[in-house]
Amino acid sequence: MKFTLPLVSFIKHLSQVSGVAGAPGGKDDITQNVLISIKNNELTFKCTVYSIEMSVVIPGVADVESEGATTVNAAKLRDSCKNLDQSALVTFDYDESNEILLVSSGTAQFQIRTRNVLEFPTFEHEDVEQRIVLKQNQLKAIIDKSIFCISNEDFREYLKGMRFEVDGENVSVFTSDGHRMAVIETTLDAPISQPLGSNLTRRCAAELTKILKDSDEPVELAFTKNSVSTSCNGYTLTSKLLICGYPNVRAVIPKSIDVSVEVPRAELKNAISRVNVLSSKRVNAVNLVFADDRLNLKTENSEHEVATESLNISYNLNPIDMSLNAGYVTEVLNAISTDNVRFCFANPIVSTLIEPCSNDYEYGVRTRYIISRVVV
Repeated sequence: MKFTLPLVSFIKHLSQVSGVAGAPGGKDDITQNVLISIKNNELTFKCTVYSIEMSVVIPGVADVESEGATTVNAAKLRDSCKNLDQSALVTFDYDESNEILLVSSGTAQFQIRTRNVLEFPTFEHEDVEQRIVLKQNQLKAIIDKSIFCISNEDFREYLKGMRFEVDGENVSVFTSDGHRMAVIETTLDAPISQPLGSNLTRRCAAELTKILKDSDEPVELAFTKNSVSTSCNGYTLTSKLLICGYPNVRAVIPKSIDVSVEVPRAELKNAISRVNVLSSKRVNAVNLVFADDRLNLKTENSEHEVATESLNISYNLNPIDMSLNAGYVTEVLNAISTDNVRFCFANPIVSTLIEPCSNDYEYGVRTRYIISRVVV
């Protein structure tokens, strides 16, 4: 295997695909490698860690002396190439007898140990049971506006993923860590005939959003019994699903709202940032009091240090006093793009629902967030 191509034409794709490879620094695992193959003037990179696989095809490689395939440590190859002159040519020359990949560009040369392609794991592919098609910017918005609510550590398996539910044309997506929840709703242009309920892993969602464009070009998600896959923009991503039950989280969404208050989003975000300097690091709580056309913010720590701030709002009903995790509120405010946000309350007040103050949903995606109050 020997071929030459412009470095700039592949380094971005290699970096993207290698994000799926096994973490470097551990044992010498084949999942740390990227499979490289050249055939019919098409260069393919593929990485897998058994639960997720990503590949990319780069067409039009003109200078191919010989075809073939091998695997090489993805991080070493990426790091060897990223500091080279990005406008230069790079040559890959596989010495099969010595199990070495020679990478050369200008006066720089790297000899990287390879492993046989027969050692590279294969991903089990199943028959597709359901397909849904969304716009790329629509799916990207769904993920970006909800992924931060997924739990990183919770022992409850269902909290480690993103719940997709589709009924006809209606799509509902839920993420939660047990203290907050994102509720995302949108519609399909082409309804499906049978209801769908699947749990995407956090890693699948994170890698998927990286390969999507901010465009209205279509992207298909193909669901099997145990996995989901998609192909877009030259990439193919396949991931195992979380196979677990999912609770009826719709019961957490208030059926009716007793009180709602509009708050300027950027002003609130900046105010929280200021007072959070003196918050208790254990609970990271900010106290919010809605009363007399003011929103009063307060934080206090174990050393009895206090920070306060106040915003003008339009609210003169019974005072509402509650504490929320400052980080959770800030992440919600970052995910919303409207000038104002609406805090909604239902009695008894054990949480708040935060949503944009607009029915003109970005990319046709409606977002709502529920945050439980903090007891301090």
